[in-house]
Formats: sequence, structure tokens, C-alpha cells
Amino acid sequence: MRKLKLVSLAVSVCLANLIGAATVRAQWADQRLAMFDKLMEREHQLAKLPHAAAAERGAWGNVAALAARWPLARPDFARMALQGEPIEDWEFDPAAVRAAAAGGPISTENLANTRLSGFTQNETASAWCGGHVVVTFNDTGAEVNTFEGSDGVSAIGASTSANKGSSYAYDGPPSPPTNVDQMIVGDPSVVCTNQSDFYYSATWWDGENVLTGVAMAASTNGGSSYGQPVVAISKDGFTHEIIKDALAIDPANTGQVYITYVDEDYSGTTCGDFPESDPNAGEPIPRYAIELVYSTDGGTDWSAPAVIEEVCANDANPNAFVEGPSVAVGAASVVYVAYETMGENGGQLTDRNIKIAVSSNEGASFATPTIVSSVNPVGDGADLQGLIQAAEYPSIAIGRGTHNFGYIYLAWDTATTEVNDILSTTGVYGFADILFSQSQNGATTWSSPKRVNTNPEGGPNPYSDQFEPAIDTDKTGRIGICYYDRHRDPNNFLIDRTCSSSTNNGASWTSKLYTKTNFPSVVGQDVLVAPDYFGDYDTVAVDKTNAASGFVDSFATSVGGHPNVSTNHF
Repeated sequence: MRKLKLVSLAVSVCLANLIGAATVRAQWADQRLAMFDKLMEREHQLAKLPHAAAAERGAWGNVAALAARWPLARPDFARMALQGEPIEDWEFDPAAVRAAAAGGPISTENLANTRLSGFTQNETASAWCGGHVVVTFNDTGAEVNTFEGSDGVSAIGASTSANKGSSYAYDGPPSPPTNVDQMIVGDPSVVCTNQSDFYYSATWWDGENVLTGVAMAASTNGGSSYGQPVVAISKDGFTHEIIKDALAIDPANTGQVYITYVDEDYSGTTCGDFPESDPNAGEPIPRYAIELVYSTDGGTDWSAPAVIEEVCANDANPNAFVEGPSVAVGAASVVYVAYETMGENGGQLTDRNIKIAVSSNEGASFATPTIVSSVNPVGDGADLQGLIQAAEYPSIAIGRGTHNFGYIYLAWDTATTEVNDILSTTGVYGFADILFSQSQNGATTWSSPKRVNTNPEGGPNPYSDQFEPAIDTDKTGRIGICYYDRHRDPNNFLIDRTCSSSTNNGASWTSKLYTKTNFPSVVGQDVLVAPDYFGDYDTVAVDKTNAASGFVDSFATSVGGHPNVSTNHF
């Protein structure tokens, strides 16, 4: 009898523990879902506003796509949140980590818990200092794993190299927020000042307080680990959406840090409301702005936003928009921000320009932006062939060689050939080429844009797309531009990675194909991303310590059937 009582007591204790653990897990799952519920509610509210749905792209476009199917997806997320015990730290199977040779995959898919997500890694940002290279990227594998964890969620991943990019280790998400109500949404940017100190920024969300913004975190060990993200800019999440951040540090003063971004502002504070005569009467007129914040202490404290350019998408300018900022710091700590505009001054969505703005007082204010060049929309103005979301965002670099020190370089894609297309929203399909321009006088004047990709087109040579360029320049003055390239496929579907370089300040270019096997435009496979999401940008990195010459290029390839990050060193 005594044994039976003891067994009964043990069973009761065990059941109580199980019930208690299940209750704790359920309470935690409710908290996790509450953050996503608020995020999806906010996305639904924004989607009702004029222009808002069309303006979302990149990481926030992925959030909007999830919000559209949230009623169906939420039960799946609830099951995922209830599964197992909360994970205290980022965990993954070391055997699954690729220590990849240069040119191979450096990110790792996560298929352990679902076959419908966890395998999209793209939109890369890279930094190289001395022996260390860090590559960050949007990563649904990190998103799935951190969703199941006990901290905040992070939708970015990172891979690190301690041998100048010869091999990499996939590290998973760098420093997710410890606050369970916060999320690193994506669109990462990364910089370094020496081989120990690396910094990344990314768009950020606070579900408890309904805030949208950008956060930055610092590493003092070459990118192996990071401190907690510090919020650089935050705004009301019900009336703003902060997207497309870019990060830069002044090489002459490494405590001076800059973050630029796009503020999609639906508050009506600046632009007011649509008049009674408008179909959107009473709704706030969208305001789109390129803004910048800066820190003088390495990212601990941040300034108020400086407005670089803002447009009101009112009845007189219904297509006005600004997007895709890129930032760099040149000689004498002058700050340069390049970006794309469309539909300004009553123009059409197809009326687009590359602009640049200059600050001579360390980001406190900017001179009136100037036009570098007009651009023609690539593809149909929204997507390339294969339903890849497209844009003409500029990439910026500052000369660091003895003969080009302080020169400003820009690269972007534009349609140089248009053909009639019966299904295109613009009536034509614009085949994309890569263009380059430079300024040798502090962005006062610019050279005529020059075609970078050297593949022949026209006549017996089919037209093809070259798109999403990334530019940098090394200590020798050599300029490198890498981009996606379809010239090997006469039908313009399969993609390669090509890098072009110039040793004569952009007068002529030599191009080299770096992918052995071209790959299809694989989109629409992952439930956590938008159907046409391919990534809006990549980067090329040079050694910012000037110890070595050459370039590290990071990009996404779907040669394995899904988007995965690769690099090449040239």
C-alpha cells in the first residue's frame, strides 16, 4: 500500500509538472503571437491607406505578404509557438553549418520544423576589415528558429570569415532582441572599422508599443557575437513604416555613425488629408521621405532625423515616391546619400531619377539634392522577367586610392532597350543594363553615365537583363561592380553573377563571370516572403583597413533550388 501511495504521489507530481510546463508554454506562446497579431493588425490598417500597399517592398514587403494570409497562417504559427520548450539561446546543428570555400554557399537552410519556410537567404550586406569578413542577409531560417525561442524574433542571419573570405561559418541571427515583443525585421547593413569592431543595422519593430524603426548592434570580436540592438530611430507604427536602412561610419572618426532610411509616413502631419473632392477624402496624404540619423558616440545615442528629401503623394503628385537610399562618408567627413525618385512634379511612375544629397556638417543638415541621371524603369517598372521584384536603386562608393581619393562613384541599373510587351503595365519591357557615373568635385558635377556590362546585345545577340549592381573601390583605386546577369540565357531567365572592374577610373571595364552554373529566378516558394521577393540589393566589400586589395562580393543564388547566400573574392 505504501508503494502504491508513493507511486501515486510521484505520478501526481509528474502530471503537475507537465501541466505547469504546458501552462507556461501556452502563456509564452500567447505573448509571442500577440506581437505578431499587433504587427498584422497594423499591416491591415496600413493596407487600407492610399499607396501603402504598393509602397511596401523588401523585408517589410514580406511582412505585408504574411499579413495578407495571416488568418490562415496564424494557426500554424500557434502550433509552432507551442512546440517544445522555449529556446534560451540560438541553437542549430553544428553538422549542418557550412564552412564553405569562397564561391560556395555560406548560409544554411532550416527545414527541421517546416518545409514551407526557413530556406530563403538573400539581400546581402558585407564588410571586410583585415582578416575578418562578415556577411549579413535576410534569413527566414533565422526567423523560424527565433520565433520558437524565448527572446525576440530576428529575420536576418550572418556568416563570418576569419581568413579574408576563404571560408565562412554560418552563425545564425546576430543578437536577436531580448524583448519578446520586438523583432529585427530585415534589410541588413553592415560596416567595420578594424578587424574586431563590426556593426550591423536593420529595420526593427516593437509590438508592445507599436513602433517601427531601425536598430544597430556592435561586435568587438570580428562579428562572432554582438551586443543588444540599440534603437537608432523609432516612430509610431500605426502611421509610419521605416524601411530600407543603410549604414556608414566616418573612416576619419569611427565614433561618427550614420543611418539613412525611407520613412513612409501616413500620419497626415506634414502633407495633410485628401480633400473632399478626392475619392480618398479625409484619408492622410502619404508622405515619403529619405531621412538620416547620426551618432557621435559609436551608436549609443542618436540624433533627431534630418530630412534629406520628402514628397507628398497628393492629387498634384499622385505618383511621387522616394526609395533605395545608399550612404557613404568621404573626405573631410562629408556625407553623401544617393537614392531613387519617381513621379515627382506631377510625373508618371515611369519618370525616375537618381539623386544625391550632400551634408558638410556631419549629417546635421543637407543641401538641396541634385539629379545625377534620369533612369528608365527596368522590366515592366515593378518586376523583371520571372516575376523578380525590380528597382533601379543606386550603390555608392568613395575612392580610397592615391589617384582617386575622395572621388564619388555611383552604379545603378536602367533600361537601355525597350521592346513592346502586351502584358506589361507600361506597354514595354525594359532590358536592364548597369550604368556608372563619377564625380571628382564633391558631387557638384557628374560624368555621363557609362555602360558597365560588356556583353554584346542586338543583332544576332539577344537582349538580356543585368541588374542590382553593387559597387566599391579598393586601396589601389580599382573599382569593382558586381551584378546579376542573364546574358548566357537567350531566353533571359537563367541568372549568373558577373563582376566588372576598372583600373582607369571607369574609362573602360573588364567583366568576368563568377558562377559556374547559372540558376533560375526562384521566387514564391517561402510562406514568409512576398511572391516576387528576390532581394532588393547586395553589396561588394573592400578591406577598410587597407591591408589588402581586392573585393569580396556577396549575393544570392538559387542553384540548389532555393535562395542561398554565396560569395566570390576577386
